[in-house]
Amino acid sequence: MKVSGRDLADKILEKLKLEIKGKNLTLCLAIILASNDPAPKMYTQRKINVAGEIGIKATLYEFSENQGQDCFETIQQLNEDQNIHGIIVQQPMHTGWDFQKYIQVVSSKKDVDGFKEDSPYKEATALGVWEMLSEFGRIEGFKSTDEFLEGKKIVVLGKGLTAGKPTINLLTEKGFPPEVIDSKTENPNQIIKNADVVISATGKKNIINGGNIKKGSFVIGIGVGKEEKDGEERIFGDINEEEIKDIAKLYCPTIGGIGPLTIACLLKNVMEASFTAQGPVSSVSQSRSSTQA
Repeated sequence: MKVSGRDLADKILEKLKLEIKGKNLTLCLAIILASNDPAPKMYTQRKINVAGEIGIKATLYEFSENQGQDCFETIQQLNEDQNIHGIIVQQPMHTGWDFQKYIQVVSSKKDVDGFKEDSPYKEATALGVWEMLSEFGRIEGFKSTDEFLEGKKIVVLGKGLTAGKPTINLLTEKGFPPEVIDSKTENPNQIIKNADVVISATGKKNIINGGNIKKGSFVIGIGVGKEEKDGEERIFGDINEEEIKDIAKLYCPTIGGIGPLTIACLLKNVMEASFTAQGPVSSVSQSRSSTQA
């Protein structure tokens, strides 16, 4: 059975919206965008739109290829701005820009993406995966996510910075260390076939399919990729949904799955960041020219 990440995200967002309104919070998120690629621009706009819907003011700061120093300086100013509760740096950045260098400039207490080692927040994609595992557990009648996962063999494909690695780290921290499959793993299909829970974050089309999962397994797709088809660029996911839908007991598709949950968990981090700040404020200072949600 398919479990919609979008539906689950909507429930989380509704709770956030009610809490923000009920506590009369004014939450502010700054988004750094330095790319000409339409994909990150689309992802950024989606975050801005969702934030606005629940009462979080999102401000976009865009930089051209020759504005690297301006970007550094803006992040430093945002670190000092008590009106800003969270800062995210959208990936990918311009060719030649080192994403890690810009992330390290972000104040840890405002790193709501959870990318820095000393960030107090968990990475949003990993939190989204945990929310989906929790939903699987609820559907199966378990009282807790821990109870649902107890005794299950978990496999994670991919160990990239934004999805695989943080998911592996979160599961391990929770007491459920997964077996990790990467490009050097021998006999990966046999490992997947023996897994009770499969989480794929590779961006390789249909790497999870009817031939390499076992009956009654629980499957989550995170990785996405792009391809040209009939002259158009199309997005694909790790999971061949048509093949696994009658084999997996529960599955979360790549498209409409963890993506919406990642945004919901990111905004949840923003609200948590506001509680650690000096207190919610009623206005947003603008240190540079920006585009507001």
